[in-house]
Amino acid sequence: MGFMNFRKRDNNETKESKKNLQEDIKKELHEDTKQITGQAQKIKHLWKSKDVVQLKTDSIAVLFKKRGYESQFFSEFEKMTLEGYQLVLMEPVKAIEAGPLDIQIGNYYYFQNKKFIK
Repeated sequence: MGFMNFRKRDNNETKESKKNLQEDIKKELHEDTKQITGQAQKIKHLWKSKDVVQLKTDSIAVLFKKRGYESQFFSEFEKMTLEGYQLVLMEPVKAIEAGPLDIQIGNYYYFQNKKFIK
């Protein structure tokens, strides 16, 4: 095999690897777009929801606190405490990450029933 044949083969491999890279980037972009769209739908649902209690079972409860619903939140928080639930974690809920912007739309409060804490 001569030098020219080697160069042609090398150029073909380079073109093919660029094409593969472009296809991989398109796939990743498509997957990222699907994830962001899904996250946006969840955030939109939370934002429109008037429910403070997101989940409640015999052992755990999750409350969502957002601006404008403080009185309902504190009422539910008190009910949870009186029923024997203990706050174990608070987690901020942020809007879709948009670069340097950090927009917090509320907080999740996780409770666990004291009967189930050992």
